Amino acid sequence: MLLRLSSMIFGAILTSQCYLVNAQSSQESLSVSRQSVDSFRQISVRILSAYKTPPRYIGSTSRWHLFLKKETRKAVDKQFSTIFGYKVSRESSAIENGWELSLPAIEINPDNCPEVVRYHDDKTGFSLPAGTGTETRCISQ
Repeated sequence: MLLRLSSMIFGAILTSQCYLVNAQSSQESLSVSRQSVDSFRQISVRILSAYKTPPRYIGSTSRWHLFLKKETRKAVDKQFSTIFGYKVSRESSAIENGWELSLPAIEINPDNCPEVVRYHDDKTGFSLPAGTGTETRCISQ
């Protein structure tokens, strides 16, 4: 009983730590603004590298490398998607093949954005896929 209760409490704590964009309806994209970035969960490159299904890189601002993660769940006969936002301090992490994201950004569908292809051994930075089309596919509709 105690183990079951502690598991439920731990689950509630983990869920409350993530920035939930919208739980009321299905989300396929997000317009990123300075206000929404303030609510993104701050993580490190080490934590980013540990995700089983990693968030997708959407661009960098002067302070942050920004990521979005879409989670889709099926309830009854409908699928519901929710988008979570994450930020990694630009000051403490290096990036290869990233780009500047000017805010406010147009609608971004994280499914169109790249995953990190390689993390530095010491987890102080990461690399994205090379190529000029990566940014365009991510940011344009």
